[in-house]
Amino acid sequence: MKTLKLIIIVLAFCGSANAQVLKKLTKKAGEAAERTVERKVEEKTEEKTAQAIDSVFESPKKVKEKRKKNKKEKASKKEEVNEVGSETQNESVITNSSTNNQDIVSGSSFFPNGSIVFEETFSQDAQGDFPAGWETNSGGEIILVNGTKSLKLYPNSLCMTTTGELPENYALEFDFITANLAYKELSGSEFMLQFVKDNKLNKDLKQRGEFHFSLWEGSALPRKIFVENHGVTNKIKNSIDFDMNKKFNTTVHITCVVNGKRLRVYMDNEKVIDLPSFLQDNLGRYIQFYLKGTKPQMNHIAAIANIKITEEGEDIRSMILKGGFSTTKILFDSGSDKLKPESFSFLDKIGKALESDATLSIKIIGHTDSDGDSKANLKLSEKRAASVKAYLASKFNLQNLQTEGKGESEPVADNTTTEGKAQNRRVEFKKI
Repeated sequence: MKTLKLIIIVLAFCGSANAQVLKKLTKKAGEAAERTVERKVEEKTEEKTAQAIDSVFESPKKVKEKRKKNKKEKASKKEEVNEVGSETQNESVITNSSTNNQDIVSGSSFFPNGSIVFEETFSQDAQGDFPAGWETNSGGEIILVNGTKSLKLYPNSLCMTTTGELPENYALEFDFITANLAYKELSGSEFMLQFVKDNKLNKDLKQRGEFHFSLWEGSALPRKIFVENHGVTNKIKNSIDFDMNKKFNTTVHITCVVNGKRLRVYMDNEKVIDLPSFLQDNLGRYIQFYLKGTKPQMNHIAAIANIKITEEGEDIRSMILKGGFSTTKILFDSGSDKLKPESFSFLDKIGKALESDATLSIKIIGHTDSDGDSKANLKLSEKRAASVKAYLASKFNLQNLQTEGKGESEPVADNTTTEGKAQNRRVEFKKI
């Protein structure tokens, strides 16, 4: 009986002790939670205070950069924590991605480097006047944009300059400047570039090719570029996805590359149009700029500046697909197969063109003039072709290349003149 009473007293004491311990633990947990909350509040308060002080003593740009940096640091710390606790999951992701490991490269750019056939900076034209040497059906005026003279197009105006007939292969580049383009009063407004075959100022010529885009950001239209040709055998009419909204109220550099029938268009060196048979029946010999809509009372501005046209060679890939071409732009040290550094930029263009189509097999053929011994010239031509192959194969990892030397056996010009000899010293690229 005494033993039973003792057990009951001990259990009662333990229960009371446990209750007290539990009460103490609960109290400590509450206090810890309070301290955590207080610490978080202090951190936030310090952060806000620091931001307020920064805004007083630093420029808005620096404040923005600092906040961006802080966010990146926090995100980096968070990633480190996640990596420590998710090693198994990350291994799974790496395994899955490695089975799908594809080296995908897209996009292209074009930088004109041909001889200039036309250039317009409006340097001789007075501000407020329509430029001399241009024609229009509605008008325009010279304005200054950041100190640069630009031609502001009036509503529904078609403008054309006296370039003369353009060559078969050329690049047109210009700055397209817009300002004050908002939603209001812009419904139906658009900018257009026309490629025509006749020197006639007419928006509705029976034969023409054109691309145009809306200036009204209030609809889905500015997210499209429209292409259409008229009066040709194979008619093209389509829309191409491109968000022009991002180019409004700023300056965009537009480059149009014409290679015979082919038209490529770049916006800030990003290719947005590439149509191989768009400019049929000799379209593109002349160019016209057209602005539809806009309201002068709303101070809408659409202008063009820094217009330049360069004559470019035919697209290298196009020439290869047609059978090949020969060039005198690849130069060697006299009597040697060592490539001169000034040849590298042109060789790089060839390499990129061949790299874009792995199915192409090419024979590189060396040619010399008739100076010196014919057997030595044959050997030299073979070595020079091999040097070109070695350069292209090493830099662009091209496999389908063969070489041959023809020496002086196939001249294309008179070997008795300096000019003729220069034409005979050439490298030929032949599709096989």
